[in-house]
Amino acid sequence: MKKYIFILTINVILILVSVNSLFSQETARKQIGISATLQGEQYGFLIPIWIGDQITIAPAVDFKYAEKVGLDYSIGIVPKYYLRKGKVMPFIDLKGGVLFNNPSKENINKNTMDWILGAGFGGEYFIDKNLSIGIELQGNFTISDKNSYRFGNPDGLNFNTATMIYASIYF
Repeated sequence: MKKYIFILTINVILILVSVNSLFSQETARKQIGISATLQGEQYGFLIPIWIGDQITIAPAVDFKYAEKVGLDYSIGIVPKYYLRKGKVMPFIDLKGGVLFNNPSKENINKNTMDWILGAGFGGEYFIDKNLSIGIELQGNFTISDKNSYRFGNPDGLNFNTATMIYASIYF
């Protein structure tokens, strides 16, 4: 459990540093957004924070809870670099995070913690300066916990490709 608290603390610190960077730069757009994401059957959200005209850093969160199954959640960070400015903005990004599973007391499985590291390429279409939609192609590496069957490869290294679509509102 201490390992989970340590990882959570590190991610919170990264988020706070990101937000602090947003407000410390004079030339930044100073916009924060909320993005709803859909990737297969996985729903999540990002909080993109503009730290320049072409760079965002987005804390990422998703979670699922079922009373007799338990809690499954992930936290991470996604820095994104936009290749050009305009109504349609192609981008490249990196992502890193931790996927946690905390089964309920009725469930015989153990707590697990899987790691993810990936890269993506996509495009974001700005309907106006406060609203956009996007699509991303991804390549992801995951390192599974020794007790995790999330990727069918306990204590192993996995690679997968994926796609994600999202909609964002900026304030």
